[in-house]
Amino acid sequence: MSRRVPLTIFALFAAFILLATVLHIPWLPQASGNARAATYDFTTNSESVTVSINKDASVGIAYEFNFTNYGPTMDGIDIGLPNDNYILSTAEAAIIVGGVSHEPRLIHKSPFVSIGVAVEFDSSTQSAIQANHDFIVEFSVRNGHMVYANKLVKDGVGIQFRPTWFSTDFQRGATGHLQASVVFPVGFTDVSQAVWLEGRPWNMISLNNSTQRVVATWTANNVDPGLQSAGAYDVGVGFPRQYVDKFYKKDVWSAIGGFFSALGGLLFVCLPVIIIAALTAIAFVASRRARRKAASDYFDPVLSVAGTGPRRDLTAVEAGIVLERPLEMVATMILFGLVKKGKVRIDSTEYPLKLARFADSGDYPYETSYLKSINADGTVKREALVNTMKDLIVSTGLKLEGFDVEKTREYYNVICDKAWAQVKAAGTPEDFAKGLQDQNEWMMLDPHYDHRMDGIWVPILIPGRTYSGTGSGPRMNPQTMAKDYVSQVRSASKNMVSATHNLSEEIANAIHPKPKTDWRAALEEAAKAGKGGGWSGGGGGGCACACACACACAGGGR
Repeated sequence: MSRRVPLTIFALFAAFILLATVLHIPWLPQASGNARAATYDFTTNSESVTVSINKDASVGIAYEFNFTNYGPTMDGIDIGLPNDNYILSTAEAAIIVGGVSHEPRLIHKSPFVSIGVAVEFDSSTQSAIQANHDFIVEFSVRNGHMVYANKLVKDGVGIQFRPTWFSTDFQRGATGHLQASVVFPVGFTDVSQAVWLEGRPWNMISLNNSTQRVVATWTANNVDPGLQSAGAYDVGVGFPRQYVDKFYKKDVWSAIGGFFSALGGLLFVCLPVIIIAALTAIAFVASRRARRKAASDYFDPVLSVAGTGPRRDLTAVEAGIVLERPLEMVATMILFGLVKKGKVRIDSTEYPLKLARFADSGDYPYETSYLKSINADGTVKREALVNTMKDLIVSTGLKLEGFDVEKTREYYNVICDKAWAQVKAAGTPEDFAKGLQDQNEWMMLDPHYDHRMDGIWVPILIPGRTYSGTGSGPRMNPQTMAKDYVSQVRSASKNMVSATHNLSEEIANAIHPKPKTDWRAALEEAAKAGKGGGWSGGGGGGCACACACACACAGGGR
């Protein structure tokens, strides 16, 4: 045992180094925008950016910002960039105040934005800004490693770009006007072959007769910097790969190569040992992680689009799927919904679960399918229930097409919290009971539902029982009623688990078959965990820009 410990520690340490590179964990603390001593106070009246795609997979980025300064000083701005492959030597800037152009004092790597450039103003420029308040900043730079393979269109490539924004700690209100243009590579003139980022169609696309290049443009007014930072104003285009000389694929091996290249030749001697140790550790951890997640990681809407906003019209059951609640609990939610509607009665919560069916169809396809899974003797047919849940997962995934799955999860977590708050805020026992009857399906989205119910101090209406608040009927201690209700839910859910043993894992494996266990698969899994999925596209095909382009960080007020 004593001889194995050092190797394990070494393997895990090597794995951490490798994962830190793949997942882009910063090696040193990043400076915060709040570190600036000065107080910045300004409005961004307009922001315009033009992204020109080059044949070498780089882009030219040209910004124009129109500001009004209200603070005691404005000594520069920080501009976030897509990735750290920007070429600082190509960066140029001009500050225009009162029609007079000023050169920057310095252009350098920003100490306040993790990936970006700082444009510093000299004293004369600062004085002019203080006197005039309004000023314009023009900035341009070349950024490499931007064109990626389009996973949705054969022989297609594309880019995705997020215009930079400024911290709301320093910027007043919304950005008045935002315009983003993408210039397609030289030689591309067939507009019908162009595709846009799904959910973000351009406002205009045309062939510029003077340059003979296709330009797509997006515009928006009153842009919230918070939404901009979340990707709501991302832009992207796709086109046939024949128009560029090179492009990139989202490959973990390139990340590993870049890591070792950065460390230099000193590491070369240790390279074989570190690779073997890292691969061993990663494969082991990935394997354990996959087994643990199998029962819960069943929902993966591949056509969801980050930054496009949440889907707001899902039912509580569908929200449970999006939140990846245990399928046994989701099945219980369907059951209680049918009980509430009088379509089903629970005759016994003991195993096997016994139900009485009073209808052949429900309000939603999954309710109808659940009703059909109830046998004549009141038991639930396992195979039919499995198919019900599979169909529910697939249909919910289709509903998420074109929407941001993470924003959707955040939205329904808020709905769940509001449901709990509404029940707790009721002023009378009758209101408590009615509130719970109306809101319980949303409350059940809480992963700690039973624990929260155990601590609730309100009267609870139990399906099939009546608790009168008039004094003429039976009353029960609120905590006792809550525990009674939770007991029913817990018994039904536990019974469902017994009746559908390994349901979640079985469905997860059916929908997302387990990949073969090998070194590459383990590393690709690690890469996915750190970089996120691809991007779907619209306009006739789609641009899968897996580069997560233009993660432009908010400047620390400048």
